[in-house]
Order: sequence, then C-alpha cells, then structure tokens
Amino acid sequence: MLNSIVGLMNSGKTLDMTLKLFLDYCSGRTILTNYWVSFPHYEINKDWLIHLSQNENTILENVSIGLDELWIWLDARDSQRNTVATYFFLQSSKSDAKIYFTAQHNDQNDKRLRQNLHKISQCSRVLFINNKFVTISDELRFLTPEQQKILYIKVIEFKKINMGFYSDVVPITTKYIKADKIFKLYNTKQVIRKQ
Repeated sequence: MLNSIVGLMNSGKTLDMTLKLFLDYCSGRTILTNYWVSFPHYEINKDWLIHLSQNENTILENVSIGLDELWIWLDARDSQRNTVATYFFLQSSKSDAKIYFTAQHNDQNDKRLRQNLHKISQCSRVLFINNKFVTISDELRFLTPEQQKILYIKVIEFKKINMGFYSDVVPITTKYIKADKIFKLYNTKQVIRKQ
C-alpha cells in the first residue's frame, strides 16, 4: 500500500505519518523510518533502499515504512536516476508492506509513484476554539503555547481510483488529530538530509 501524505510546511504531514506508524507498531508491525521516532523502529537511508530494491529475494512481510520528505531521495526532476528505488515501491504490492511518505505537493514525487498511489492524505492545521475547528493561516509558522494546546491536524484522506486511461481521487474520510500528544512520538525539529 502506497500512501502519500501532502501539505504545506508545518501542516502536520510528519505528525500524521508518525501516528499511522505508531498504530501499525501497536498492531505488531515492524517499523522502518528515515527519521527518529520514540517507539521501536529501524532507521534506514537511501543506500539501504537501493540495496533492498536490487535484492530480488527480499519480501517485506508485516512491515510499515515511513519516509519523511521522500522527494529529497526521489525527486521528480531526476526520474531517470530513480528507476532502481521506485522499482522497490512498485513491487511492494507483492507483500503486505505499508509505505507512507510525505511531500509538500505530490508533484515533487517521482511520477511512477504518483501513478500507483492507493491513498493520498492531505494535512492542514486547525485550532479548536469555542467547540469548532478554525483554520490557521499558512503564514503563521510558530504557535504560542496556548495555541499548541488546542492544535489539531485536519487530515482529509482520498482514495485513488484508476479508470483505464486516467485516474481520479475521491475523498473517503476526514479526521482531526490532537497534535500535542503525537509531538512526543518524534523529533519535530529533525532535518531530513539528501545523503
């Protein structure tokens, strides 16, 4: 399963992915990430991904992979050099691997990934004020401690539907994640490097 998680800077993409990985960990799955999380996991890098994609005998069973800012490794502008790594993602349907990855826009990711997505999650920040959710301006980068206590991440999940010559996305669910508890599960200031 390929799940792209998109949204502008500070929209909660990594938070949403971390929660998904944590729930998978709680259900008994092995977790692999390219960023630090506070629950048991294995950290991977681009070289590991390329090695894995070249090993025909590799079968990933009961594994969930979280790749923050995947476009840094598989930039859409460098499609020819991405072939080996994208092969791994496209073969993931042969196992029960769940692969989550973040980017600000889906267009940043390699086209082969975009064409084979199962799900797209779009994130944005909202505050819970007077019993309703209020959207935060994208320009407001840093929140006060009071705002952080009432911060939620709005996640709209879309299912990708292939229709022969073209594909479309349809919304399937909207959920709100209380952010402050999830912040403890990962390093919110970690920078993802190209390697």
